[in-house]
Amino acid sequence: MKICGIIAEYNPFHKGHQYQIEETRRRLGDDTAIVCVLSGDYVQRGEAAVMDKNRRAEAAVRCGADLVLSLPLRWSLSSAPGFADGAVHILRQAGCDFISFGAEDDDLQELQALAGLIAEKSVEEAIIARMDEGMPYAIARERELYSRIREKAELIRKPNNILAVEYLRAIRQQEASMIPIAVKRTGAEHDGEEVHEGIASASYIRTLIRDEQLDRAQALLPAPVFEMLVGAEEEGRLLWDLSRLDCALTAVLRRMDASDFAKVPGAAEGLEHRLAEAVRKGRSFEEMCALAKTKRYAHSRIRRMLYSAFLGIEKQDRPLPPFTRVLAFNDRGRAVLSRLESSEDFTFLTKPAAAKALPEGARAAFELEAKAADAYDLALPAYGEHPLGREWTKGPVYIRK
Repeated sequence: MKICGIIAEYNPFHKGHQYQIEETRRRLGDDTAIVCVLSGDYVQRGEAAVMDKNRRAEAAVRCGADLVLSLPLRWSLSSAPGFADGAVHILRQAGCDFISFGAEDDDLQELQALAGLIAEKSVEEAIIARMDEGMPYAIARERELYSRIREKAELIRKPNNILAVEYLRAIRQQEASMIPIAVKRTGAEHDGEEVHEGIASASYIRTLIRDEQLDRAQALLPAPVFEMLVGAEEEGRLLWDLSRLDCALTAVLRRMDASDFAKVPGAAEGLEHRLAEAVRKGRSFEEMCALAKTKRYAHSRIRRMLYSAFLGIEKQDRPLPPFTRVLAFNDRGRAVLSRLESSEDFTFLTKPAAAKALPEGARAAFELEAKAADAYDLALPAYGEHPLGREWTKGPVYIRK
């Protein structure tokens, strides 16, 4: 059985995601097992997901995936390199033979050349030197690459290409044997607000959901996903309004000072002082982010740092996840699970109770995840109708075909 990994957020799962799974199977064979590593309740752009990770994982399996594993909190809320490092590591542990990803440009040779260049120490040092001059990371990287390879550096401007290159870099650095498959992105642009060939971006679909226009999103979603979104809304488990987290965010963040923000991943060059000042003056989370943002510090970086501070994520030496949770699977996914084994350094958690036996560092990471899930659930419309502690009680969903 071939096993192909996909790294995703599925916030929410839409027809473009379904196309990627179908195209991957078309290339590798219908019997290919698709293993997804999924962001948790908080996602890489620095915000809470519209549905919790358990429901998003179930939606993925109902729409073509076979096994969905979690990307722990610290890596879900990381920059593109950290996000890629953590997810690729989990796919390696899951025994994936291939990795499939979407890209605006699907020329693997050029993407791999970029990944190899970024991984070179001299390039890394040159990017850091440009950042020391006041450039944001993305611009520093683009200019350094342009100085070396000219027009080909344009590839790194496109959002899906950026992640594709980071996945390829992570594969190279971790000496993983996974064979990459680039699926050309179809439909609307990433974060675009138009619908193209029946496919819209997840960003546009989230806008419809948050504008309470779920009916307009129906045509853009696979039927099982739309049914799950409607069900979540009826149960008060759809986080359509991010401002529901504002009270908790501002209350926690205003208890912090610059020394607290200095402990958060991404803090450098005195940014902690800017965050502390923005938190003191801002009347909402969005206003705090706007006050802290500059040309040098991207909005997504500010958001990730403030969410990390809120959730208690601190800098640490561990570069890769020590565990993953099994969130959802079907019969073929169960066959993959039967081949997986935990090791001294990495654990596949199939039962929440098993978290109590995790090594100290991994146990601390799981407990952080549990507290973050409780914070997410408290922001839901039906927060008073469901018990907290989901991370300790919710087992994986088994979808029988």
